[in-house]
Amino acid sequence: MRLDAVTTILLCALSASGWRTFVVSHADGQDDTPALKTVLSSGNFSSNSTILFEKGVKYNIFTPLTFPVLNNVEVALMSYDSPSDGAKFQGFQLAIVGSSSFPGAWFTFSGGNNVTLRGSTDLEWGWVDGHGQAWWDAMQQTNRPHGWAFSKITNGVIRDMKLWKPIGWNFATSGSSNLHVFNNKIVAVSSTGSFPFNT
Repeated sequence: MRLDAVTTILLCALSASGWRTFVVSHADGQDDTPALKTVLSSGNFSSNSTILFEKGVKYNIFTPLTFPVLNNVEVALMSYDSPSDGAKFQGFQLAIVGSSSFPGAWFTFSGGNNVTLRGSTDLEWGWVDGHGQAWWDAMQQTNRPHGWAFSKITNGVIRDMKLWKPIGWNFATSGSSNLHVFNNKIVAVSSTGSFPFNT
């Protein structure tokens, strides 16, 4: 009986040591998407991993991000930002979204099993600023980027995400099953009186 307990502890320790954490790199004023795509395409963190957007860093996801098929992976979004000039960013987004290569959402999960998208419970960090105000003021509803496509995920979790002025369609879960979605906060309040049509 004692031997079984020791063996179990040892096996758990070995299993835990196989878990990897990748801290997403950041360059001030630059798009952080290309470097992250390079790492994701290597396959080194597509299973038994945490992909960490660390607290205290304002990441720039200026171009759409597509995750590969993931298994036993947590994407932990402790911090995120996008360009402060919402109107300028809108023009940039329009060109991307209008192209035939746009995947449909700014963040796309391609599928997998046991995948968690986790935000921060710290109200100061982890907000995804969609800069939707520029879109609402212009009443621009053509080629607007959707937010998150959490697609083809089995046994998934979306928790503690905080979205600020999203442009449209916050979370889509097409093809996913057995999802647990809770404790998410979406603030889509216009500061100019224009209608936040994404709600």
